[in-house]
Amino acid sequence: MKKSMKIILGVAGVLALIGTCFACLSIYAKKEINKPRFEMPEIIEEQPVSALPATKEEAFDYVSSLYVKTVTADDVEESLHTDVHLTEGEKTTPLSDTDSELLSRVLEKAQGEISALYPSNENTLVTRSKDIPPLGFTKADVTDFTATRGYVDENEETVDDGNYYITLTVKPEKIDKKAMLDGEVLKNVEKELAPVLTVASLDIVPEGFTVSFKIAYYNDLLVHTEFKRNTVIKAAVSFTDAYKALGEGENEQFELPYETVQSIDFFNYGIHFTSRQLALQKSDMQALPLEVRVNSNATKEDYKLTFDVSKDGLLEIDKDGVMTVKGAQEEPVTVTATLEYDGHTYSDSLIVYATEMEVKTDEPAGN
Repeated sequence: MKKSMKIILGVAGVLALIGTCFACLSIYAKKEINKPRFEMPEIIEEQPVSALPATKEEAFDYVSSLYVKTVTADDVEESLHTDVHLTEGEKTTPLSDTDSELLSRVLEKAQGEISALYPSNENTLVTRSKDIPPLGFTKADVTDFTATRGYVDENEETVDDGNYYITLTVKPEKIDKKAMLDGEVLKNVEKELAPVLTVASLDIVPEGFTVSFKIAYYNDLLVHTEFKRNTVIKAAVSFTDAYKALGEGENEQFELPYETVQSIDFFNYGIHFTSRQLALQKSDMQALPLEVRVNSNATKEDYKLTFDVSKDGLLEIDKDGVMTVKGAQEEPVTVTATLEYDGHTYSDSLIVYATEMEVKTDEPAGN
């Protein structure tokens, strides 16, 4: 056989093989396009959720009721800490550059030490905590508010929209300056400063007061509260002989901006499905999207977790919450999880679609 003929036959064979491949791909693509796929329907809320407050009065009523409910509950843990921020204030007689730099370093170091003087605790039941502050103001004391679902990040995108973020601006005079002046914190600060200076007189001028709340809106659980108080400490002080360089006269008049940020994280016992619905096919196996909230020291022997399916034989769920799909049907079923812990019973539900159709995989099932 001539060489040219072999080349022609070889090319023809390759073309035939390519044609066959294209034909197979065409058939496969057609089947894929026509294959029935399951698309998740819109979620139907099982219960109404609280609307985002539209006025400062509504905002106060909403957050204050949640705060009282949370700090009086017997199944909520809290963690509390306070940050203090100081900046160099004004002095009637300007400091020298050297003294000003020294004072700035002293104030910077003092922030953490003063913060440590405030009450703090971690993972304490609110019923056993003595340090949870009252709101300390009424509806009439609220001058402004903000309320958003989620917040805007640095990319100007709204994130964390599973939570409400609500901040109340309160009249500054509602800051209890007498409690601050008479409290142990300032007394201890004066004691620590004794080697450097003596405080001749002290006053606190309220400047700003805001209280912020983070709330899981789907079940009205208060997650975080932050009290931010801005004041100016006005003091007349006398420096000791070793630090006379910082003073020009017998009594120096200082104004020191003083900010405290008191943060409280709340941890509510209970259970919650992180997805409200899920679609799976027969023989699929998947862990339930369930969050169980108990004390961090609790073991499986300390609580009881059970699962109930609205139709027998369709789903099988083991004690660890791993679900296996045994069959398929057109109508969805409801999985109810129940937690018994520390004398309380909690439950939450999940809608499951057990389908024979192919579940779309371009987006996570359950979203």
